[in-house]
Amino acid sequence: MTVFHPGGWELSKEAIKLCGFKEGDRILDIGCGDGVTDTRMREELGLKPVGCDTDRAVLDRARRRDDKLKLRLTDGLSLDFPSLYFDGAIMECSFSLMNRHDELLHELWCVLKPGASFAVTDLYMINPDPERAAETFYEARLRLNAPREEGDCADADSLPSPYLLDGMFVIDNLIAAITDVGFELTAFRDRTSRLNDFIAQILFDYGSAEEYWKQTLPAGSKPYCRAEFGKNTGYFLLTARKPAQ
Repeated sequence: MTVFHPGGWELSKEAIKLCGFKEGDRILDIGCGDGVTDTRMREELGLKPVGCDTDRAVLDRARRRDDKLKLRLTDGLSLDFPSLYFDGAIMECSFSLMNRHDELLHELWCVLKPGASFAVTDLYMINPDPERAAETFYEARLRLNAPREEGDCADADSLPSPYLLDGMFVIDNLIAAITDVGFELTAFRDRTSRLNDFIAQILFDYGSAEEYWKQTLPAGSKPYCRAEFGKNTGYFLLTARKPAQ
């Protein structure tokens, strides 16, 4: 069972190898979904994954499938873990679903040990319009930096992200956000072919993306994608590292 994970386990293993995770490492999986990656990390690689997600129904399904999973109902903005707790982290097709990316990156910095790496696989816009990207970035920054009013927290999902355009990352802006926190970029690899293969398989098996979500997600769960797929839709693997000192 997989919920929107182009590249599957093979891409997960590539990310894990790039990050240098080793047996016994404690790994945070933000947006773990059905937990299949966590199961395989534990069983095949001897890692110690801890998954978190905001979808209670998906987490309940994950627990029924594998009662050994360590899961938390939480988002990346309220990680209830000690500082310097994790040896690494992964976010597979989940980072673009979040809006407050700067806050999440700072949370990651706090919970990762010095020298720890994290990996992101997600959607990006291959050729973003520079003017539109700059305008979106500026407007989002204005709104995020404005004084918060009562009720804003309850509607946090509506906050814009400076790093997204039509639900896809603007890579230059994302990399700048990651390095501004203090992380070092260690790899960026285009994996758009994995996305194309995945979408083709969805259409072959289900007929449409809408039917795919309907059949793979629990009732009431939201689709794990905000982007409209087209020729400008890319898919990437990125890794970054917290300096050892």
